[in-house]
Amino acid sequence: MLFTVIPWILLAGAMLMAALLWRDRRRLRARLAQAEIRRLRTQLDPHFLYNTLNAISELGYNDPQLADQVITQLSQLLRKSLADGEQHEIALRDEIAFLEHYLGIQKVLLRDRLQYGLDIDPAALSARLPGMVMQPLAENALTHGMSADGIARIRIRACRDGANLILDVEDEGPGLSGAGGSLGIGLANIRARLRHVYGDAAVFALQPREGGGLMARISLPFHEGFAFRETQDLDRR
Repeated sequence: MLFTVIPWILLAGAMLMAALLWRDRRRLRARLAQAEIRRLRTQLDPHFLYNTLNAISELGYNDPQLADQVITQLSQLLRKSLADGEQHEIALRDEIAFLEHYLGIQKVLLRDRLQYGLDIDPAALSARLPGMVMQPLAENALTHGMSADGIARIRIRACRDGANLILDVEDEGPGLSGAGGSLGIGLANIRARLRHVYGDAAVFALQPREGGGLMARISLPFHEGFAFRETQDLDRR
């Protein structure tokens, strides 16, 4: 009888060991994904901050009062960034609020050389997405999307399209030729972050805009709750 039971005990033990190894591997993969997302995010924040501080330093020689105004706006923006910095995803309404802080700073710096419009579907405001994915798109449009008359005209749209959230940033600049063939750190990090978070379910593309210019589009799964169930469970432990 004992010799009959032993194989079943060994089999049960092997199955338990396999289950524990699979669970530990799953946890490790989730933690590695979290670490990679944080790494990409920390690359993106200093890049934005450096560009903004550089613009302020140049402005300080010509208009110290305006530079002080921009510094005040920047402090408000950074406060918002730090508040959202530990979250993998934030609501679209918070992303738009952050973007408006950024564009407000650029509006002061560029004065009459920046014109922008927002077309945000109210039904999409509660959708969740990785924080600070739209600001690099706007920054790219400002850097490479100046029109021939020296004015940056930017249009930002967000809407729900079935099971997807669509984010568009358009400019009227020279198009893909104006980017010099390089995505740059900001746009490259967007692509990497989306891949780590959503895999093949998210798409990031740059394409010619009808009528001239460039359109940057992000399509990702529309959801209003927490998307990282595995990560969420890990955070509870």
